[in-house]
Amino acid sequence: MSVEYTVEDDVAVVTLNRPQVFNSIDQALSDGLSSALARAAGEARAAVITGSGKAFCAGADLVDLLGDYEADGPQLENVISERFNPAVEAIFGAQLPVIAAVNGAAAGAGMGLALACDIRVMAETAFFMSAFINVALVPDTGTAWFLPQMIGVSRAMEIAMTGRRVPADEALALGLAVEVVPGDRVLASALERAARLADGPRHAYVETRHIVHLAAAESLAATLSREAVIQGRLGSRPAHREGMAAFVEKRAPDFRSME
Repeated sequence: MSVEYTVEDDVAVVTLNRPQVFNSIDQALSDGLSSALARAAGEARAAVITGSGKAFCAGADLVDLLGDYEADGPQLENVISERFNPAVEAIFGAQLPVIAAVNGAAAGAGMGLALACDIRVMAETAFFMSAFINVALVPDTGTAWFLPQMIGVSRAMEIAMTGRRVPADEALALGLAVEVVPGDRVLASALERAARLADGPRHAYVETRHIVHLAAAESLAATLSREAVIQGRLGSRPAHREGMAAFVEKRAPDFRSME
């Protein structure tokens, strides 16, 4: 299977499983990732995405991609719309927090998948690479949107235009990762973080992950309006009342029983 899926203690682990090609993305992997996250929304309270073998995800499967090119040239627009965009949209639109355990290279579209996650934990030997320029293309799979939001236009431009590797320690310094750990600890660390998130207010997490990203791309007035609407929606949920009661009673909230 191109994607493996397990759930334990309310945490779904989604493993990109094409190690022979460094977990590069073909249609089956894209479909499997989307299906796994949809399944996780009903079976878990947090998710971790990682890769099998030496890489997180090396981006597009170029051999497979060449097979999709028609005789008169590549039909990249269709391929991106049908293969890469659904995968990144599945992560960004997931109805639960998503952590990337970046165990190795996250290049090209694989970088986009990692950036779409809420939190990234990286192995010491892992790296990001916006490799598109090396094949005379622009960043896709959300990279052109996520990267400047996270690190600013100037740094994003340099990374995109050079196509160089961004090692884990630099990714940490830039804010692309929250933690760098030995390779044999990357999944465990991500699972520990996911377990803590699984105890939290799930619906508030989902709304938070969306509004924070959208706020960076819209006006203050639009964000203020969006905040009011979302707070109204969340304020009517049992989890909010439980959080308020726990604060007053000076105890830990029990969000799991409320959702």
